Amino acid sequence: MQKLVIVTFVLRALGFVLVILSLFGHEVILNVFPGLEGTSINPIFYSGIAVYFVGAVIYFFVNKKRRADRRREEIAEAEQRAFQSSVKEQDGNQDA
Repeated sequence: MQKLVIVTFVLRALGFVLVILSLFGHEVILNVFPGLEGTSINPIFYSGIAVYFVGAVIYFFVNKKRRADRRREEIAEAEQRAFQSSVKEQDGNQDA
């Protein structure tokens, strides 16, 4: 699960870098890919948005599952503590 969270952060960072490069780094993109000269750099912008969106959606579902698991554990611990305290109270009443 932790690896998946790291992958989502990497995807979101990559998407952010692609969007920033497409907005402010035309020269860098054209130096790296000289065949794009004279064409639109919009595909890089759209792929950056898509990569970021995929990372964000995966993170949303993973985080939702982690929260549900944590909530279930907290409820189970609370029930366990409540049960233990009720058992102690009953033992105290029987001793008197």
